[in-house]
Amino acid sequence: MILLALPLNFKIHMHRSIHRLALILFAALLLQSCSAVRLGYSNADSLARWSIDQYLDLSPEQDALTRERLTRLLSWHRKTQLPDYVTVLRQGKDFAAGQPTVSDALTLGDDLIRRVRVVADQTTPDIADLMATLTPAQIDRMAARFADKNIDLAKDMRLAEGEAAQHKVRYKRLLERSEYWFGNFSSEQENALRRMVEAQDPGSQFWFEERLRRQRELVDLMRQVQRERPPRERIIKLLRDYTARFDLPSDPARLARALAMRRASAELSVAIHAMTTPAQRAHARQKLDDLIHDMAELSKAE
Repeated sequence: MILLALPLNFKIHMHRSIHRLALILFAALLLQSCSAVRLGYSNADSLARWSIDQYLDLSPEQDALTRERLTRLLSWHRKTQLPDYVTVLRQGKDFAAGQPTVSDALTLGDDLIRRVRVVADQTTPDIADLMATLTPAQIDRMAARFADKNIDLAKDMRLAEGEAAQHKVRYKRLLERSEYWFGNFSSEQENALRRMVEAQDPGSQFWFEERLRRQRELVDLMRQVQRERPPRERIIKLLRDYTARFDLPSDPARLARALAMRRASAELSVAIHAMTTPAQRAHARQKLDDLIHDMAELSKAE
């Protein structure tokens, strides 16, 4: 339920770049079932290392650097961020228990995105140090991996099949996410959800284009660093500029559309909540209680 407040396509795509180093820690916690939180968190550094290696084919020296920085990041994250996530989850419980407005959903979504940015900001110097070591071949490998993944994603999103097919994909994902938090939906609820999804712009092509923009800008930044070999502080500045425009376009017309779709997602979240039963809302609160317990315990672990 708490993730319904995030823009749907932002959730789907935000972890699909080198910023896995940061985002995997947050996304893994909130997107997995409660029973998998501890296992997922305990293996977050290994999963991130594996993911980065798939894109870059790390040298032994780069792998050692990545391992050391991820270990440090996870320790920082456990001590400083997990207690803060408990606060967010408690806000989610208030969302589930009350009668939330679109403004509430937007605020909760913004709070979640801000916390992702905290992790991204913390990792920026470490990413800069890794980026300074990349070879042209590694950058080419990342660009090729992006292209391969984009082909697969376009098929999954059914971009070539028109809006009707894209609505079906969005409906399926949203139903799965809704039933994770609220429990099984009745046929009436499923039909109502389908109608709500079909009444909105699926946004699939737009967000896919935004994904391409982020990838293109990242690869260009990597090539610039490899070509110019700027000082470390300059690389950090370039990365912070990149992160600042990561989730929203700078073009005014596209920015307006992105913000409109975020609001539409918030409206949809509120509408879904409004059609749930008291028992389903209790189910969501229990899910959140379980996550709160697990995160509180993880934050105390050494």
